[in-house]
Amino acid sequence: MLITSIRTAPMPSIMNRRRKGAAAILIVSMMMVFVAVAAVTVDYAYMQLVRSDLRIATDAAAKAGAEALARTENDTQAINAAVSYAASNTVAGKPFSITANDVVLGRVTKSNTGKWSFQAGTRPFNSVQINSKVKASLFFGKAMDRTFFEPKNEAVAGYQEYDVMLCLDRSGSMLFDMSGADYSYPPNNPNLSNFTSWGTTWRYHLSPPHPTNSRWAVLSRAVDDFLEIANNLSPQPYTGMVTWASDYTMPINPNTQYSASTLDVNLPSTSNFQAQMVNVQNKISNLGKKPMMGGTNLSSGLDKAVATLSGTGCRNLSNKVVILMTDGEWNDGRDPILAAQDAAKKGIVVHTISMLTNKQTVLTSIASITGGKSYTTANETELRNAFKEIASGLQVVMVE
Repeated sequence: MLITSIRTAPMPSIMNRRRKGAAAILIVSMMMVFVAVAAVTVDYAYMQLVRSDLRIATDAAAKAGAEALARTENDTQAINAAVSYAASNTVAGKPFSITANDVVLGRVTKSNTGKWSFQAGTRPFNSVQINSKVKASLFFGKAMDRTFFEPKNEAVAGYQEYDVMLCLDRSGSMLFDMSGADYSYPPNNPNLSNFTSWGTTWRYHLSPPHPTNSRWAVLSRAVDDFLEIANNLSPQPYTGMVTWASDYTMPINPNTQYSASTLDVNLPSTSNFQAQMVNVQNKISNLGKKPMMGGTNLSSGLDKAVATLSGTGCRNLSNKVVILMTDGEWNDGRDPILAAQDAAKKGIVVHTISMLTNKQTVLTSIASITGGKSYTTANETELRNAFKEIASGLQVVMVE
């Protein structure tokens, strides 16, 4: 009998089951890796967000405490302001909470090298330090064997002495009304001249501004707001004023010449803010009794303000600020960006304010280059609020 051996291959179903089992193991392994990567990615991004929110909220609380300290000169009110303002912010989706124990009062000083230092508990107080931390849960904490994290932050805000130059546009358009239209003058101007030979427009243009409804009058009220707030600061800022337009000669007798810029009120040699306040207000009033002429030579005014703040006799350790206000667009003189760069080299901050113009790139650039803020205002309320905001924030600086 012939016996033969027949070898048979495994059944296809058995091989398929083996392949499926191997694939399942691979898929499970990859899913575990994906979960781990997702956990790290999501939680890391969340941790960065929480740290950023905590830094912003801590800075805001320190600024609020320093502002209250400067305004009230009261330790308790400064601490309460910091605690209260902290609660108006959110960190990790919850109201940011600090206690009075997290608020430290002290003194910041600036060395000749420009470096700031904070001494806790040193009087007289001029700064507030906030020590903060939060506890935030992680989304995939269990997968990473870490269910929460506790970031910490520290911020110091202080108030310092300031030298401020108001740098104000007195060009011909400051005679106009607040409609935003060119050559639209407020009616019934009691200061209207008797010159009628060249028509109504020239008659208005060669007259002093309307005492209440002209752009100059509105600006004067905004400056009053600034001075009123600055008067309540401690210490009060040394304040001067430059006005500017462009070189111009009156076309009628006596052909008065107007300089592109003038130093109307110099910085004081000693602290007497009430006297400076009166000087600025009187000068604005006197300028409002004369015609206003010329174009918009921004750099002329800015250069003179910067020269005054950096000249001999100025305080070496004070913070230098220019408030540059215009109702027009640069159309004369050198490029204002160059003037801004010169200001930045000397450590001078320039805040810019436009009246009744669209947002101007040149003004935002000047502010950006010098570390200032740019305001675009469309009416009297917005203009006055801009001056108020600048005055209120004058004395508070972030140290750490």
